[in-house]
Amino acid sequence: MKEFKETKNKGFSLIELIIVVCILAVLIGIISPLFIKQIEKSKKSKDMFTADQIAKACSVAFATNPDAYDAFMSYKGLSAQVSATVNGVTESYKVYLIVSNESNPINCFHGTVSQLGRSDGSTGFYGTVNEELGLSVKKYNSNINPKYKKAKAGTRTRNKGGKTVVENYGELDTWRLCRREDGTMEIWAADHTAYGGYPCYRVWPTPDDIYTK
Repeated sequence: MKEFKETKNKGFSLIELIIVVCILAVLIGIISPLFIKQIEKSKKSKDMFTADQIAKACSVAFATNPDAYDAFMSYKGLSAQVSATVNGVTESYKVYLIVSNESNPINCFHGTVSQLGRSDGSTGFYGTVNEELGLSVKKYNSNINPKYKKAKAGTRTRNKGGKTVVENYGELDTWRLCRREDGTMEIWAADHTAYGGYPCYRVWPTPDDIYTK
């Protein structure tokens, strides 16, 4: 009668398992930063596309609302000192803070600048921009938020309750339509403040290096 030898499955030894775990840890350490970098690059690309769409919507709004364009060009209320770095060269200047899509409560474009439309964002300039972008004035529009959220390094100076205060930048969460003193329109990714967002990074027309490098 033929005898069958018993075979035993030999598993991994403890040393072999440790080696495998170490190899996986090294691979994860190499791949993770590249993966995160690609995710951030995708978010920045999305933001540049969104800023371009906002600019096009504003152009339509100005064309259909001449009074709004006049208000945009003449407004000299809220302003901020900003800086943008392009190809390693930093430019600092003042911008007037015209329009924002402040995240609370509905995150559509709205404001109180004279002749730009109702402050609830439903008519005039605001209404045209919101319609062009497909934004509702009655419900929260989360899709319009900047996708790149990382706070800008350094501090900003602003007026708070009649006092000048120095604060750290917060996470990006809104868009700000600004006008330079020479009349040029710009679109900035902004963090939250009581008056609709402090511009942190210029995204349109010429994006800051943080979005392109």
